[in-house]
Amino acid sequence: MKRSVLSGFALSCCLILAGCITPSAVDDFAKASTQAATLFPAVAAIPLDACVTNEQNLQLASVKGFDGNFDFDQKKIDSACKSAEDTSERLRKTYSVLSAYISALDKLAGGNVPTYDTNIKSIASTVPDLTSKQQTAVTGLADLVADLVTKGYRQKEAAKAIEKAQPWVHDLSGMLKEQLPPFLNQYIANETDSLGSLYRDILTFHIDDGIAHSSPALVTKDFIEGKVRIQNAQNAVTAFEKIFASIDEGHTALYNNRNKLWDKGVIQQIFQTASSIEQQVSAVETAFKKTAATAAKK
Repeated sequence: MKRSVLSGFALSCCLILAGCITPSAVDDFAKASTQAATLFPAVAAIPLDACVTNEQNLQLASVKGFDGNFDFDQKKIDSACKSAEDTSERLRKTYSVLSAYISALDKLAGGNVPTYDTNIKSIASTVPDLTSKQQTAVTGLADLVADLVTKGYRQKEAAKAIEKAQPWVHDLSGMLKEQLPPFLNQYIANETDSLGSLYRDILTFHIDDGIAHSSPALVTKDFIEGKVRIQNAQNAVTAFEKIFASIDEGHTALYNNRNKLWDKGVIQQIFQTASSIEQQVSAVETAFKKTAATAAKK
């Protein structure tokens, strides 16, 4: 109710001033998606970070005494984590193209001249390991974003842009939703196992040699904090799985109502989807804050 009153007041002011464009159903949807896009690079990096940590834990487990010359075998880590690196890059670049489209569409539907990152076509052409259908979708979406600018699309053509983009947005948001969780879970499970083995080895080593190098209580505390960090990462990924589902749902609603984007009922419908995205954005931010707070205590 409060939001409706404020929206009505803003609209009245616009009419009085005679120069304000009536908001479209794209507005709230685009704002929520933009918020999510700023957080996603850190989430997309989680599988790679987990893989690197896992490989480091495995190498550390071989250390049976203090070695001032020990260093990680970076080439081995890079080789073992190449797949994770490619997946992180694929997810990040795909969402950057999807986000660029939503942002440009918001400007178009709002009566503003669409703008875009001129690197978007280059980004779309360098996404690793896409299927042919996914490559068509990401390239098509990047081309559409460029066309909104270079071909001078106008506000009345927003419906045309949505119609053209719908299958691509559906394919790419689906890919993001489906690929991130299982891939992350694979590396998270490996990291959890290697973390447990590492700390068990630390305790076994210190007990067997009869020297109190480290407190079992402190080692256990570090292990618990490590598990909390991993759980926070899983929470962030779960939230983004829901975000991508909502992006698909929201754009489908825009597509179904593309010829009445300024209808109050449609705006309210999309607002509900945008609110769901914002709730998940808050969940991601909370997960990151908890991880940061845990690290700060050390």
